[in-house]
Amino acid sequence: MRTLLLFCLLGCTASAGDVPAVAPPANFQPNVSLAPLVDAVERAVVNVYTTQRTQVPDFYQFAYGLPAERVQQGQGSGFVVSADGYLLTNNHVVSGATDVKVKFDSGEEFPAKVVGLDRGSDVALLKIDANKPLPWLKLGSSEKARVGDWVLAVGNPLGLGHTVTAGTISAKGREVPELEALEAFIQTDASINPGNSGGPLVAVDGTVVGMNTAIVSGANSVGFAIPSDHLAWVVPQLREKGTVARGWLGIGSLALNSRGLREYKVEAGVLVTQISEGSPAEKFGFVPGDVIVSIGGRTTGDPEELYRAIASKAPGDEVPVKYVRAGKLQDGVVKLGTRPTK
Repeated sequence: MRTLLLFCLLGCTASAGDVPAVAPPANFQPNVSLAPLVDAVERAVVNVYTTQRTQVPDFYQFAYGLPAERVQQGQGSGFVVSADGYLLTNNHVVSGATDVKVKFDSGEEFPAKVVGLDRGSDVALLKIDANKPLPWLKLGSSEKARVGDWVLAVGNPLGLGHTVTAGTISAKGREVPELEALEAFIQTDASINPGNSGGPLVAVDGTVVGMNTAIVSGANSVGFAIPSDHLAWVVPQLREKGTVARGWLGIGSLALNSRGLREYKVEAGVLVTQISEGSPAEKFGFVPGDVIVSIGGRTTGDPEELYRAIASKAPGDEVPVKYVRAGKLQDGVVKLGTRPTK
């Protein structure tokens, strides 16, 4: 079993007409009970059920008497992000599915269309036609969210149906190498279990601050969520294009060890080791031996940080960069290209 089990996410901001996002009542007192918040929020949370159909090769049908088609069932969570029927869930919940349906806490069930997928941040955007305005959740600010803030995790753990757990934001900016994510996570101690994938991490004001996406296997209440600010950047692209285009610099790099940091007289930095031909890095004038200290206002202490800083920008963005060459700190602005698809 892998060290981390994947499963959750969230986001979006649009509404249909004048339908406001769901919110707890004005007299809500979280120190007394979270029930009014739960009553408001869970109306916009759905259980996601998927079916994946694959053809069985003729040889196996003949040799082992297998049926012509193999059917696999899956389940996860999601939430409505606009009154006209757009929903968010995890990419891994619906990727490869031939049929997707969502079920509300009210019992209403609808077929869902996959509008867009982003494997890089494990986000999927769905659309349902309910022929009526739907309750929806608004993305809040993960940047303004603080460690220690109360949060709710809402979803469909283990296929049991709507379940709510409470906890706090345990940490921000968590890097989880096993997830190969393009954005650092929010860590929470609100209990998250398989099937919560795609469910919202909700603040006490009813806004979404993250999408629950992973846990540490064997740990006690260590879960991770994609920050809502990152989702707000991803969702419009999924809605318009069905995919996400990310910035690209075009370098090979290595982290500096303590000796390298002393030699270059920097507290953090990434050593440029290779320049791709025709890349934005080549056009800017980077050369092997340069040390990138920050890009886009984000300090870069290792290649993964640099990778995420660039991938969080759009192709064509002009971003400030600080780098060291020949012992001198220099400033510039580099125009990013489009990250090649694998």
